[in-house]
Amino acid sequence: MPTDQGLANCPDCGGSGVLPPPETLIEWRLRQIERAHDQRSDDTSKDVRWLAFELRRARNALTELLTLANDLDDPLAPRMRLIANRAVGFYEIEADDPGRPKP
Repeated sequence: MPTDQGLANCPDCGGSGVLPPPETLIEWRLRQIERAHDQRSDDTSKDVRWLAFELRRARNALTELLTLANDLDDPLAPRMRLIANRAVGFYEIEADDPGRPKP
């Protein structure tokens, strides 16, 4: 990508032309937000750090549930996978009915 100092690699794709998976982009953005609040000790910065912790914890829990649902032999497993995947976005969701829009 062009800059005032000449060509530089894209910060999102590293010059490959392909964006990393959404979970990687989310983690990168979260780290940027945390860095912006690192040196501050006001209530807002404390809340941002807490929120980042909670976001990571929730995404990890949903990832574990998605993995467990893949191993289940239960009629509810596909629905559980769909719900967890909507939150973490690991897999592309396809519509069951061709006329129904994707969620």
